[in-house]
Amino acid sequence: MEEFDIKTSYGAVHMYKKGTGERTVFLLHGAGCDSAMLSWREVMERFDDRYTVYAMDFLGYGKSEKPEGMCGEKFYPTHIAAVNEAVSFLKLDSFVLAGLSMGGAVAIGYALKYPEKVEVLIPVDSWGLSKKLPFHRLSCFFIHKTDFTLIQYRQLAKSRRLARWCIAYSLIGDKSRITDEITNEVLEACKGDMAGKSMQDYQRSSCGRTGAIPYYGDRLKKLGMPVIFVNGERDSMVPVKDSEAASRLVPSGKLFILKGCKHWSVKERPEEFLEIIEKNVYRKEAMI
Repeated sequence: MEEFDIKTSYGAVHMYKKGTGERTVFLLHGAGCDSAMLSWREVMERFDDRYTVYAMDFLGYGKSEKPEGMCGEKFYPTHIAAVNEAVSFLKLDSFVLAGLSMGGAVAIGYALKYPEKVEVLIPVDSWGLSKKLPFHRLSCFFIHKTDFTLIQYRQLAKSRRLARWCIAYSLIGDKSRITDEITNEVLEACKGDMAGKSMQDYQRSSCGRTGAIPYYGDRLKKLGMPVIFVNGERDSMVPVKDSEAASRLVPSGKLFILKGCKHWSVKERPEEFLEIIEKNVYRKEAMI
């Protein structure tokens, strides 16, 4: 796996690259303690030499720079712009863009702004498809009026048992896939306040007084490229019904439900995710 930094107008982003094949895939991770390798390592390892695969640490995450002042109205536009500067640096004309959770919302926003660059869009357990958070008013209170998220992450970093419980509760449905390695990765990522701060910035930028930010429902019909929605069957953060509704709004939309999976479906079933790409992007009878 090759690693390097790309300087953007907003700070340096850290990139991972595997392969030099003709099929180009760009991967975006989620929020909180996440990073490119935490969510996408198992998927990247399965791509063969027909592919060139990039995964980027968002600003504020992983090995990328952690600028101040990311929270608020410029949160998503800044991430979209940083992705575009990375794409320009890499001289990518056309590629498959996949994003998990927060990364899904950034990916959809990117595809709406730069549709000519996105060959196929793959939102995975994606934010941006739900009108509201669960228990929206109560969630807004805790997100905007307290530091509950920071406290949560500080406690999480101290307890292996709590980390495993959190992974099993919301991220991975099959407990046999919650290995010591995954638990150690999460514990390491939660050290210090940066993971909690990144999650708090994401939450405060994504929770409006009356609804979720962004909500792409009224704009999805503008996506002219094939869009493959992937959702964990048991995802409580992004319910399947929201991805189902979104897939019906896209002219060339498909939905794949990963049975038994929760919010971290690509980490839980990386082999199935790769199979979706193989069968629906690159086969002769596929969408493109």
